[in-house]
Amino acid sequence: MNVLDLYSTRIQKTFDEDHEEITAIFKANPKASLKLINYYKGLPLCYTASIAGFDRGVLDLDLQPEQAFTIEHGRYVFIRSPLFKFDLFAQAQYVNVRKQAASFVKFCYVEIMAERRNFLRMELDHPVHAVITTPVGVVQGRLHDLSLSGLNVAVDDYIPLETGSEGSVSFSLVDSEQGVSFTVAVPCRLIGIADDSRPYNYKLAILPDKQLERMLSKFIFQRQVEIIREIKEAVL
Repeated sequence: MNVLDLYSTRIQKTFDEDHEEITAIFKANPKASLKLINYYKGLPLCYTASIAGFDRGVLDLDLQPEQAFTIEHGRYVFIRSPLFKFDLFAQAQYVNVRKQAASFVKFCYVEIMAERRNFLRMELDHPVHAVITTPVGVVQGRLHDLSLSGLNVAVDDYIPLETGSEGSVSFSLVDSEQGVSFTVAVPCRLIGIADDSRPYNYKLAILPDKQLERMLSKFIFQRQVEIIREIKEAVL
């Protein structure tokens, strides 16, 4: 999942002036409690953290091991505090899961757009083959993530489609609880095509019927359980 899809910047003056304002607030509130948010394979992780130090634009935090693990993989974090007018985005400079510590730099104001989604969008551990049928041809690709209302398919052979184009998409998923696969075939609408080189990311909105919605809901819940288990086992 591309981190740029998770947020939108909310620059108030200029990036440098906002950064200076943010660092001044951190310096003036060395005991502030912060809430950290990041996404691991689509699953949001939210824990509190405490400031261990702030020097030369570097924020050192003591944090929960689960959050440290996910930050180590994504190398970013969102910071939420009543001290700030917006949430913050920061890049991870240093992460140590065992010591439950991390350092962050390059702060800016943002809005977390992922929180405005109606449904969680979960990544698959292994992309599966997907076929998009459109008025101008068939698009072969790899399904990387999905929710109850949309999905992303990575495509190597570009086919130009107008935004709003309607068609259908089909692929197979595995019910891990029962150990059986099931086929998904659902109407779709193109939201947009991201990236200007291979692989192209076709963003699709879907509208499953009630039966398929139940099947997808179960699959997405299973993915959440699997990801939580993975995180817990990684920090034991």
